[in-house]
Amino acid sequence: MKSTPRIILFGLLGLAILAGTGVYYRLWAEKYNLLAATPLMPPVPLKNFPMELGQWQGSDVPISDTVLKVAGVDDHISRSYTNQQMRTAATLYIGYTTEPRRMLGHRPQVCYVGSGWIHDYTRPETLRTSNGREIQVLIHRFYWPGQEHREVFVLNYYVLNGRLTTDEGQFSGLSWRRPRKDGSGRIEYVAQIQISSASEQAILALAKDVADPMMTYMP
Repeated sequence: MKSTPRIILFGLLGLAILAGTGVYYRLWAEKYNLLAATPLMPPVPLKNFPMELGQWQGSDVPISDTVLKVAGVDDHISRSYTNQQMRTAATLYIGYTTEPRRMLGHRPQVCYVGSGWIHDYTRPETLRTSNGREIQVLIHRFYWPGQEHREVFVLNYYVLNGRLTTDEGQFSGLSWRRPRKDGSGRIEYVAQIQISSASEQAILALAKDVADPMMTYMP
């Protein structure tokens, strides 16, 4: 029985600590919400991205308002590009958001599997762009149940504050709101670049022509 007051005291101390933590979190969140009040948008709307890229000719592929609402993007393009010389085609999607948390969960392994496709593999790839710059991307392969010959290849990567990455963990949770350890500041935006086709050769070829002009549309 003598230990009861001590237990109560510990309980009260615990509540005080939790309350203090809650106040600190609210103040911290309000501070960074103020920093995020002015969104950093692309200097030129993505809809102005070139329809012609080397030997590729593009055409818009509209996305329904319902899908866009789920995606939560602030700007986007959805295009189908054809290459008559290669006799192939690929689809380009670029989604841009000033709230990185909206981008979480929209990676190919989630969206395609959610649509019924089976994920076969994901592998890293080093790509050399048309201007000779090397970038890191991910290549995913999916196939339809019972029809392994019916396949789709998806290439994707992200742009964070002008820096390319394949690591979604760099903008997960609340960490994107804090100034970064490398001194680059808080994450102002995330853009996802996703290219898909039934031909792996097609996604690699289009990605080489997309990468450099795409970066001119990023803040």
